[in-house]
Amino acid sequence: MSLLYLVIASVQCSLQQCTDDQQDMHLMLRMASDTRPHVVVVGDHKGGSGKSTLAMHIAIGLMKEGRRVASLDLDFHQRTFTHYIENRRVWAKEQGLSLNVPTHHCVDDLPTDKLPLTDQSRISLISRAVAAFEHYYDFIVIDTPGGASSVSVFAHGLADTLITPVNDSFIDLDVIFSLKKSQDHLPKQSQYSEAVRRALDARDAVTKRKTDWFIVRNRLLPLASRNTRDVHSALETAAREAGFHTATGLSERVIYREFFPIGLTAFDSLEASLLGVKPTLSHVLARQEVRQLIASVRLLPSYEEHEPRSTIQQTHERSAELQAV
Repeated sequence: MSLLYLVIASVQCSLQQCTDDQQDMHLMLRMASDTRPHVVVVGDHKGGSGKSTLAMHIAIGLMKEGRRVASLDLDFHQRTFTHYIENRRVWAKEQGLSLNVPTHHCVDDLPTDKLPLTDQSRISLISRAVAAFEHYYDFIVIDTPGGASSVSVFAHGLADTLITPVNDSFIDLDVIFSLKKSQDHLPKQSQYSEAVRRALDARDAVTKRKTDWFIVRNRLLPLASRNTRDVHSALETAAREAGFHTATGLSERVIYREFFPIGLTAFDSLEASLLGVKPTLSHVLARQEVRQLIASVRLLPSYEEHEPRSTIQQTHERSAELQAV
């Protein structure tokens, strides 16, 4: 079921008695609220672009700035984001540490009595979860799977900020836009960019709040190359035509792989006793580049670089009221 249909159903629901399925679509009508959490969606049709690593670092980075954060993993097959957070919980318990942990759910672990799960029932679960988070959190970070499922398209429509990470190659960019090295060649939309456009058009039907879409060049190699320059130039050309922004993501660093098994991030303490290894300059640079990314995608007011908000310690997960549907 397309997101456009979901939005139409929600509008119809406001004018007539709702069915059980239609009730889930009220969420799209609530998008106009100025007090609801800011939804950050990390999405792409292609795997291997670093979506889960970005989602984890954005969530923890926001918490380090005193924000209350909830997170959802919609990739119920891979569950990389969920496993990352589980590893963090286990490491904190084993080491007796107090680590920031977002309130997290994988969509297939949410309570429901409708089995087996379908895309429509998962959309219902997402709607319930976001509604439960509404009054308790400042941000909701959502990690999406690869592919073009209706669940992923629905999540894209919820995004206040959409972050699409891509590896620095024309092969990866082809998933988003068909690009050539020549700057005279106008980009041709791919299936993913068309899906994003449908989701954003459907969102526009129910709210004036616009989505900031960022294509983030991720897993960057340390040395610049001719290919790097060509990709950057082609992406900037596509951005002017397609209306997205560009930002620089994370470098290809071994430490991001080392972080995952123990659930740590570049924002955690650099003490050797915590990391399990002696910290290096790469750890410091990783922290700087994640901070730069959060600033580039405008998740926090610019003045906070000089006047940080008082830190709110969210070191445990709030028990969100999620009822079975």
